[in-house]
Amino acid sequence: MLDFLRRYQVPVSSGILLLLATMLVSANARGAGRVDPLARVILSVVYPFQLAVSRVSGGILGVWGNYVDLVGARAEADALRERVRVLEGEVAGAAEVVAANRRLRDLLQFREGVDAELVAARVIGWDASGWDRTITLDKGSDDGVVEGAAVLAPEGVVGHVFRASGGAARVLLITDRNSGVDAVAQRSRVRGIVQGRQQDCELQYVKRGADISAGDQVVTSGLDGIFPKGVPLGVVASVRTPKKGLFQSIVVEPLVAFDRLEEVLVQTGRPPPAVATDLASAE
Repeated sequence: MLDFLRRYQVPVSSGILLLLATMLVSANARGAGRVDPLARVILSVVYPFQLAVSRVSGGILGVWGNYVDLVGARAEADALRERVRVLEGEVAGAAEVVAANRRLRDLLQFREGVDAELVAARVIGWDASGWDRTITLDKGSDDGVVEGAAVLAPEGVVGHVFRASGGAARVLLITDRNSGVDAVAQRSRVRGIVQGRQQDCELQYVKRGADISAGDQVVTSGLDGIFPKGVPLGVVASVRTPKKGLFQSIVVEPLVAFDRLEEVLVQTGRPPPAVATDLASAE
């Protein structure tokens, strides 16, 4: 028997393996599940690696998805910020238009109440030296503006033109030391000359004992041949009577905010000859 097995061991081994394979196939065909021990061993060995790979790939996909979502959120936030900036610019522009319309409406109403030919002009420059109190306008002789013309604002007197070219004009403000306006106290009708002091003005040549006090409004008299009568100049801030001298010391606060001027009205045509007299020697 042993000799037989030794002699025919290869055919016998092949037959036994074939029989086992046939039995396994038959059992798998009859059973509810597949009997595959080798597959189970392979599955047991491979499963941890598959689980790790699955978790890593899932994490990578999650991070990628979060990155994509974050990029989209940032892009949306940038778009919203840009939209807010545009809307803020539109709101600021609308507010500027409203403010400009309000100023122009005030100019128009003031113009209707002044008995003179006036042209609207924009302030395009300020004196840079600080010594002179002047502004530059965008209207000149081509628009009928002449040297000596009165310059007004709805709040009151601004100054007068002292130099004019074809398309521009320079204005000497009433706060300049070289400026002088014939004026009258509205309440008591006391006359004087309003002269600039760089930041405010002084009502000069008002005699001692004249009826004038703080709070009185000072307006143009119309006697200097430049400014129309009755235009506000300022309000008396203080009155001081020195121990010596003929005149009181009277400080006048202008009504016009010169540092915020944007539009003014300029009288056109040549001003009439001056008829004012020197108040220092009058009476």
